[in-house]
Amino acid sequence: MIVDRSLLAANLYKLLLAPLGAVIAVRRRFEEARPDIARRGAVQLLIINCNAVGKKYSEVAAELEREASLADVPKVFFCEEGEAESIMRKRLAQIPKAEVISRPFHPDEFAALVNKLLRRETR
Repeated sequence: MIVDRSLLAANLYKLLLAPLGAVIAVRRRFEEARPDIARRGAVQLLIINCNAVGKKYSEVAAELEREASLADVPKVFFCEEGEAESIMRKRLAQIPKAEVISRPFHPDEFAALVNKLLRRETR
C-alpha cells in the first residue's frame, strides 16, 4: 500500500514497483488507509510519504507500533532531507521494521530497498 497525497508520485512508485508484480493500493491520506491497515494480511508492505502524515507523525508512529496486523510488515517512509523534518525522520525510524528514505532519492535505491524488504518477508 502506498500512502501519498500526490497521486502523481504514487503512480510513479507504482511504475517503479510494477516489475514485482505486486497489487498496489493507493490512499491519499493516512486516515484513508486505516481500514486496510487494520485488516490482518491486507498489507504486505506499507509505503508512506511524510506529506500524508504531516504534524501528526508522532501519533501515526504510535498507532503503527500498536497495530498488531502490521507487526511483521515492512514500512518505508519518504521524508524530506531538511532539518525541519529531522525529528520526524528519527521518530519514524524507531518503528519496528521501518526504513526512512530521504527525498529526493534515486529510483534504483527505492526499488532495491523494496526488493530487499520483500525478500526478507518471504523467508
